[in-house]
Amino acid sequence: MGFKFSVIIPTLNEEYFLTRNLEQIISLRRNLEIIVTDGGSTDNTLEIAKKFNCKIVESKAGRGTQLNAGAAVASGDILIFLHADTFLPYDAFELIEKTFSDTQVKIARFKLGFDFTSKWLEFYKRFTKYNSQFTRFGDSAIIVRKDFFKELGGFSDRETFEDVDFFSRAVKLSDIFLIDDFVVSSARRFILDGEIKRQLLNILLFTAYLLNFNQNFLSKMYSPPKKKRNNSLIIFLRYPENGNVKTRLAKTTSSDFATSFYKTCAEKIVNEVKKIKSINRFAFYSNKEEKTKVEKWLGSKLFFSPQEGKSLGERMQNAFAKVLSTGAKKVVIVGTDVPDLSAEIIREAFKKLDDSDIVIGPSKDGGYYLIGMKKMYPELFSGIKFSTNTVFSETIGQIRTLGLSYYTLPELQDIDTEEDLIRWLNGSNENSIKNEIKLAYETI
Repeated sequence: MGFKFSVIIPTLNEEYFLTRNLEQIISLRRNLEIIVTDGGSTDNTLEIAKKFNCKIVESKAGRGTQLNAGAAVASGDILIFLHADTFLPYDAFELIEKTFSDTQVKIARFKLGFDFTSKWLEFYKRFTKYNSQFTRFGDSAIIVRKDFFKELGGFSDRETFEDVDFFSRAVKLSDIFLIDDFVVSSARRFILDGEIKRQLLNILLFTAYLLNFNQNFLSKMYSPPKKKRNNSLIIFLRYPENGNVKTRLAKTTSSDFATSFYKTCAEKIVNEVKKIKSINRFAFYSNKEEKTKVEKWLGSKLFFSPQEGKSLGERMQNAFAKVLSTGAKKVVIVGTDVPDLSAEIIREAFKKLDDSDIVIGPSKDGGYYLIGMKKMYPELFSGIKFSTNTVFSETIGQIRTLGLSYYTLPELQDIDTEEDLIRWLNGSNENSIKNEIKLAYETI
């Protein structure tokens, strides 16, 4: 049918999400009008929008106001209102064209998914397949014919629930079509506030909205001042199966032993991490195909995400950036092949970040088993030769070049080969799993 689409994105300090979102939108469809309506960003949001040749509208802050400002300059006959932290599915425009080829369809939305998974987030996701007043929000993208948007008079000039108000007025004149695919939105509010607490607050706010509470009250309640979980820990891991983990150890022992060792070591580290209170815990697994198996293996108290990137450095950098985007103030990353890593060492890492830019834990093979920071430093990942015996020294060199302060944790043994294993078994460190692993090794 040849629709012309206008994608309208309201922003306020969204530099992390905006770059990725614009790259994806452009990869999905060329010759597309993208309008960024900014409410006074002080980061690089506007520079990013200019880089991608977006039409930029500077507006008074407020989502309803910004969305209307974007719609006012839109030339498309189908308007797509998209949050900066909400990503369209890869077949989005084909689905939208198919949906709106029916002239009776005036407004539609997608189902809603999240960029991290967990037991509670998956539970909330299931409800978005129901098309009701309680499941229609702007996070899932609002797609509407421009003439119908004008008929509705646009969005209300309000700071909260402008999306619910818009849908409520729309449904009086037209059915709202549910497109059978998911957008992926940031789970940052659930992560920062706590999944259950955030949802209870959402229910409370929605009830207050239905009871016509004052808008200023709703705005203040939407982001109430309170203690948040500002420390986050990332675990990099693989699902333990033969041929997928500890391949160098397997060459001189056995695949079964190497896999069993990795599983025992990884579970020990995850259990240590779970001892640490008031932090968010993220498990980044090696590929998307592992998702279901990893979630079943490790259970609750973790947020899950696949690793993204071609090299280890790129995957680590992307993981740090993704977790920092949730509002984390301190982020620490660890691997799963250092059996002596303990909750005490991790707590020390977070504490030392109070006074240092970087905290790092060297391993005996010249690498490191932990690195933590309070903001992103891409140079610590892009210029390092990973999987070599110079990783630690190169990283320290980069830290010094950047003029950053750092704290060094105790050196620990990571285990990649049988020689590493023997050295660790013969060491003096007490460890809750050493006897178990020693017995398994002696029976090979």
